[in-house]
Amino acid sequence: MAFEDEIEQKITGKTYEECKEKLLEKYGKNFRITNKVTDFRPGGFLHLQKRPVTVVSYVVNHQKSYSLESLRPSFGFADRTPEEEQLARSREQILQNQSSVMLNSQMKEMNKTIEELKNEMSQQLKNLAGSVQEKHESIQKIDEMLEANEFSFSYINMIEDKIRNDFSLEQLDNFDLVERRVVDWIGETIQIAKETTFRPPHVYILVGPTGVGKTTTLVKLAAQFVKKYALEHDSKRPEICFITTDTMRVGAMEQLERWGKHMGSMVYKAERAEDLKTLYEEKRANMDAIFIDTSGFSPNDATHIAQMKLLLEVPGMNPDIYLAFTASTKSRDLQNIMQNYEPFGYKSVIVTKCDESEQFGNVISVLNEKHKSISYITHGQVASRDISKANVIDFLIRLENFKVDRIHIEDKFGTDR
Repeated sequence: MAFEDEIEQKITGKTYEECKEKLLEKYGKNFRITNKVTDFRPGGFLHLQKRPVTVVSYVVNHQKSYSLESLRPSFGFADRTPEEEQLARSREQILQNQSSVMLNSQMKEMNKTIEELKNEMSQQLKNLAGSVQEKHESIQKIDEMLEANEFSFSYINMIEDKIRNDFSLEQLDNFDLVERRVVDWIGETIQIAKETTFRPPHVYILVGPTGVGKTTTLVKLAAQFVKKYALEHDSKRPEICFITTDTMRVGAMEQLERWGKHMGSMVYKAERAEDLKTLYEEKRANMDAIFIDTSGFSPNDATHIAQMKLLLEVPGMNPDIYLAFTASTKSRDLQNIMQNYEPFGYKSVIVTKCDESEQFGNVISVLNEKHKSISYITHGQVASRDISKANVIDFLIRLENFKVDRIHIEDKFGTDR
């Protein structure tokens, strides 16, 4: 007999022993037989004969279920401080972002494999029907040019779909027309960050992985700010200072102090959230801008990234946060970096070391996929000049092997969009 909360099920076999063996194989000993009967089922030639079968009724024993949360060790979570609780939440968010990146990557690979199989089957069917349709020469050439510029697979597919939808077969024969339109489409996918409103003290924070040149880029941002402020305030020099939270890199403080001395600005160090909060409260009334340098970590280092995020959360500071990465970073690595630094709520990106790369399709592709804008690009070591506000034209004229109509793109993209 089954209880009210138990679901009775049935299984059939030639004999009672056969039914029991099936249950043991399926449930081990985690079942209870409630009844058994012999029944006669149609069988033999034309189902005219009746054959006996054994029908066994059974219920599966209840098992205690465990949530993932209950399986985790507590480690004294009830005794954690608010800072430790916030750190744990930040770390969990970053770990979730990393898991999302891995899952998205696996899903993309799976979808890619499925798509390749579908394409292969479609091609085989076309071959059997004697109607193989080859890719138009203009599309093939554009694909190769985009690939040479290191655009991502998904971006190339997007451009190819636009070509197929927008051009007739007759227009496809005019490669110059196709090429010109593709350059326009690339330009339309590049988003330039809008200028932010000056609000003293204007706080700039630069985050990003190690080795991208954050400290030098921060100094370049400061030099740009000083130059622009002087132009807008009758050559008056603004009051600025630097704060470094970089406790990982040897010589980080000394490097920033050399730049600060050259610019006549003070440099301070904040190793803890309390230090940064105190410095901000002390300097906010007398500073036009504060520039904060941060440690560089691997984008997969969720613990340290979470600690840095917690350190930078100063009430009322309202900083402009920029993510910095090098122009030569591979597309997949860029996706990982941008995803794992997302918790900082960065305003836009700064692309560094543009003088060390010749292809920018990777940057354009991933920024388009992530719906992020570009603020600045850097291209050298001279702080006073080797940084410039990003613009669409600079990226388009660097397209390798593309014929770019400079007058046309200046008319189309000459003002920030």
